[in-house]
Amino acid sequence: MALERTLRDPIHLLDPELYVEPEPAPGCDICGALMRQLAEARNQEGSNYNLTKASDIVVEIGRHPHEDEEPK
Repeated sequence: MALERTLRDPIHLLDPELYVEPEPAPGCDICGALMRQLAEARNQEGSNYNLTKASDIVVEIGRHPHEDEEPK
């Protein structure tokens, strides 16, 4: 019996959640500021490039409460 040397499922080298666009609330100043910080953290040519921070910001945007939403 030969050993199987290939992977059956695809592998992901980076977390796909890092590249999911969060949905900021329209008109929310905090969400707007977080989206700007996210763009800076994802900009590979900028001085604030940091994918760990980008991941944290995506989570923060997703958890940011708004009065017209139920808590997650």
